[in-house]
Amino acid sequence: MTTCHPSISELLAGDAAVLHTKWRLRLQKRIVELNGRKYVLYRFRSKRARLRFEDTIRRLEQAGISVQSICAHTATNGEYLRHGHWVALSYLPGEPIGKQANRSTLVSLGQTMARLNAIEGPARTALFGARRPVLPHRTYLARDTQLTDAQRCWVRKSQARLEGLAGTQLTHGDLFGGNIIRNSNRSVSLIDYELLAHDLAGIELAATLLRPFCRKDKRRRILVSAYLAACPPELEQVWRVHGRDFLFAAAARLALARQDRVRHVTRLDRLLAVRGLFSRADKKSARRHAANLAVIRSAQRNEAYYVGVARALIDLCMADPDMDPLDLLRLCSERRARLR
Repeated sequence: MTTCHPSISELLAGDAAVLHTKWRLRLQKRIVELNGRKYVLYRFRSKRARLRFEDTIRRLEQAGISVQSICAHTATNGEYLRHGHWVALSYLPGEPIGKQANRSTLVSLGQTMARLNAIEGPARTALFGARRPVLPHRTYLARDTQLTDAQRCWVRKSQARLEGLAGTQLTHGDLFGGNIIRNSNRSVSLIDYELLAHDLAGIELAATLLRPFCRKDKRRRILVSAYLAACPPELEQVWRVHGRDFLFAAAARLALARQDRVRHVTRLDRLLAVRGLFSRADKKSARRHAANLAVIRSAQRNEAYYVGVARALIDLCMADPDMDPLDLLRLCSERRARLR
């Protein structure tokens, strides 16, 4: 750790401007700016959790993954008593890929994901989150009441096939375009590590193929080719055998997550409206309400996409159980285009 970085106490003092704050059940995230430099801070509930986070960052670096570096952490009893267990990470200078990704970006991402997934740990465990990763099939069956008995049978069999696999690979947990940073040398870096978990790597690869930046057939093939060329042989074999099951599990997870987000933001917006009855309405409340509505509409659009993909995958897999996963996605896209 270099001395050119400020201490945790300095980063939490009044001179540091707080740009962003986010709470999760087991940690707090804060982005601050001090002396013209930005830092990403995490607060943990225990020293053990903080040390596990720092160890994970070092393991990622040792695996050749470009990540944020550790700049400072709670170092003394005095800092702990005043502030708690904090760690500060560097703020990466590149730009998020958003919804656009060129060939070099996709190749680097595939190689980075392969290095990440090669790190092993206890099966189906979350490193920092409150929820351990679970297969989405039961919840999806409970919520999608439009499925036929034959479709439900396929979902249950797909679940059984995945339950027999060892979900021990380290996964990022939230590889959307905002968490993938494009560097000046055409490589990529990963940010936001609070959802890291040991899980089935194939589900994360499949979910990445469904993200907006990777919905073109050419982009998907570049990413998968780069990943399979760099990942351990056993992960390549598992993808070739269970890629179809991974795609459905990914679509179902993403759909359920958007449904949960709609419910959560809707509750927040209702609380905002109730509070407004007892206080004078102001422009800030109106802006928050408008922002909530925008989040809800976006989540509903994404939910419709992922549900459509999940249903199409079931039908296509029932018709041709041996179809290549990327051909499946291409046919899903063609089906959606016809329905528009």
